[in-house]
This record gives sequence, C-alpha cells and structure tokens, in this order.
Amino acid sequence: MPLQHLPIWIQLGAFMLAINAGMVNVLGLITTLHQTISHMTGNASLLAQALALQHFDVVIFLVLVILSFVLGSSYSGYILGSSHFEFGRRYGIPLSLVTLFILLCWIFIPYHPHYALLWASAAMGVQNAMVSHYQGAIIRTTHVSGVLTDLGLAIGHLLKGLPVEKRRIMLHVLILTGFILGGIIATLVYPYLQLNAFLLPAILSFTLCVVYWWIYFQNSCAQK
Repeated sequence: MPLQHLPIWIQLGAFMLAINAGMVNVLGLITTLHQTISHMTGNASLLAQALALQHFDVVIFLVLVILSFVLGSSYSGYILGSSHFEFGRRYGIPLSLVTLFILLCWIFIPYHPHYALLWASAAMGVQNAMVSHYQGAIIRTTHVSGVLTDLGLAIGHLLKGLPVEKRRIMLHVLILTGFILGGIIATLVYPYLQLNAFLLPAILSFTLCVVYWWIYFQNSCAQK
C-alpha cells in the first residue's frame, strides 16, 4: 500500500524514537560493559562466539540480554495487539514502560551493570515492537540494517527507472539520521554526565509519552 499520507507528527515521532535508540545503544557501548543494546544481531554473533569458546558466563549474560529484548517486544505485542500503527491504540503505555525501564537501568548501572543493561535491552524491545508497519512501510527505530537495505533497494529501483515512493525514502532517512544523531549526542554528553547520561533517553521517552497522550486526548475530545 502506498504512503499516500504520512503525517508530519509520525515522521517526527519516528525520528525522535530513533534518536532515543541511538543514545541508548551508544551509552551501552561506552559505559561499563561495552554492550550493544538496541539491536541483537551483534549479540547473537557474540553468543555464538562465547558458545564456541565455552565462555559460559558470557553465554548466560548474552542469552539474558536477548531474552530481555524479546520480553520487551512481547509487552508491546500484548498491550497493543498489533504492530501496525493505528492512532486509537494507546502507545503512551509502552512509551511509559520504555521510560521506566531506562530509569531502572540508570538506577542499577553504578552497582549492577549487567542487571542494569537487561532493563535497557527490554526498553529497546518495547520501543522496537511498538510500531513495525505503517501503510506497508516497515518501521524499525532501534536499528538501521533494514533502513539501509530499503534505501539500497530504492536506489536500485531508481537506477532501473522504476517508481519509488519519496515519502518512504524520507521516513527511512529520518530514522537513519535520528539514530546517528542520538549516538552523537550520547558521545558528546557522556564525558560530562557519565552514567547520568542515561537520564537523557529516559527524559526523551517520557516527553514522547506525554506528547502522545496529549494528542490522543485532544483527538478523542474533538471526535465527541
């Protein structure tokens, strides 16, 4: 289905969620454990390596990281009932969970970094599963492999003279830009805030939650 209408607030929301994931992932990489959080491809490879080398303490931790991401995704699936974006669904609830889980990560990371990063991984699972599809477009805000693949496909189609939806390309560019920008922000603020830098994605998640509920209730009142 073509993206005939892609509201600005959806584009902005995807952009801000990508910034959020970019910050969390870089903070996981530059803090105590140097662990990727927002996507699981690298962790699956590290798990395979740890299994082959029989580093079973690492195996247990990586399995827990991956399971936390899956459990986070399951929360979104249970709350929303679908990965297709529909305004009537209460996305403020999973956004609240993202905020809570990142706050728990911030609380525990000075004392129990392994346990803390499980909360961050669950937060990214919740966020990534919130919106997976919108009018035929695949939306992933916590990693960019699919985004880069779709951009490459679009370039190939353009070179072949096939039609390409500009709105779809714009959406993917926004997600890619947001993810990179989030990483830049996290890298720049970490020397000053240290582990308190995790408060930035928590604040951003909370802000997005409040904004969504405001839009949701404004729209509900307008329909009455």
